[in-house]
Amino acid sequence: MKIKHPILKLVLSCLGLTSTCVIASPVFPNNNKVQTSNISSKTPGTILSIQEENTGLFTNASQRFLITYRSRGVQSEPIVTSGYLLLPKAKVPQGGWPVLVWAHGTTGVADTCAPSGDYAGGPVHVYQQIAAKALNAWLARGYAVVAPDYQGLGTPGGHPYMNAQSQLHTVVDAVRATHHLQPYKFSKNWYVMGHSQGGAASLKVAADGQKDAPEFNLRGAIALAPGGYQYEGIAEYVASNPQITTDVAAFFPIVLLGAEAADPGLAPANLVSPDMGVILNSARNRCLSELQSDLKAAPKTVFKPNVDLTHLTNYLKKQSIENMTPSVPLLIVQGDKDQLVDYRGTYAYYQQVCKNQKPIAFHPVKNGDHRDSLRQSEFLIGSFINSVEQGKTINTCNSK
Repeated sequence: MKIKHPILKLVLSCLGLTSTCVIASPVFPNNNKVQTSNISSKTPGTILSIQEENTGLFTNASQRFLITYRSRGVQSEPIVTSGYLLLPKAKVPQGGWPVLVWAHGTTGVADTCAPSGDYAGGPVHVYQQIAAKALNAWLARGYAVVAPDYQGLGTPGGHPYMNAQSQLHTVVDAVRATHHLQPYKFSKNWYVMGHSQGGAASLKVAADGQKDAPEFNLRGAIALAPGGYQYEGIAEYVASNPQITTDVAAFFPIVLLGAEAADPGLAPANLVSPDMGVILNSARNRCLSELQSDLKAAPKTVFKPNVDLTHLTNYLKKQSIENMTPSVPLLIVQGDKDQLVDYRGTYAYYQQVCKNQKPIAFHPVKNGDHRDSLRQSEFLIGSFINSVEQGKTINTCNSK
């Protein structure tokens, strides 16, 4: 079998190593050679392999590393996760570079959808170009940036799309992996920023990240157009609407396949109509951008007649962002014309956090679409970071 995806090829080559090929952690980068660490280690954050690459889109980075590291899955089982790590051009401060974890938006569930494997003309390249501008702003401020691909994107196993626990683990363990990169020095202070799917990941980290990694200091979280408010509503909407749009038809299989990866008992192939089954199978090896361009017409029916969706909706409800109460300062940025993440749902979540009297700021983007929150983030992070670091109150709940 020919393996096209570079991350998966790298991981599988590591898995095939004998004990005589293993080197000890911590990892010391050596030009562009692939180096491997203790593949048998189950310690979260252990770097399993590393390779230096061109900085590419990240013009404010001095170095870029492709990494795989040990993380934890849906049930806290040991998994391998891929991602990339960017070092700033700024001189290392006395306490080390502070860290940003970037949680990316929806790309799909296939291995080729992993952002760390992006290339010009690839299925996630347009999105990566937008994300790079946002991340360059953090690099310019002297932050190291680590960007996990999430569980099952570019690595063995399925991608449990929007599973709250899995996303928490892969983000937090990316911080741990960063601190294994020697001889560089990193601060224990870190932030998380995410968009769309990653926005939901950021909210889960804001709620439980400090508890999950008490050895580090989570300073704050930024959620850009976070998906997942009343997450079960997507299944209920599809079931109750006789004719969905092609955009929904392209996106919904990702929801179903992600749920199946987390809970195989859901078995979406047993739920959907034959027409939707074709799209479902296509989504197994096509990214969201490809599904959107491929799909010319939505299926006439999505589910089989009289199908019981209780198992599915119960699972999706458990992943909803309403279950997440932040324990650190939080900034939410949301376009008011976003057609993919409903402004009303994001604002309702914001109001819920306000009622719980947690430190939160809400920044609407006037006439902003789904990606405008990401585009605007580079202009908003400075004041948020400064407020957090200066101990100022983060609260717009009483603003009109």
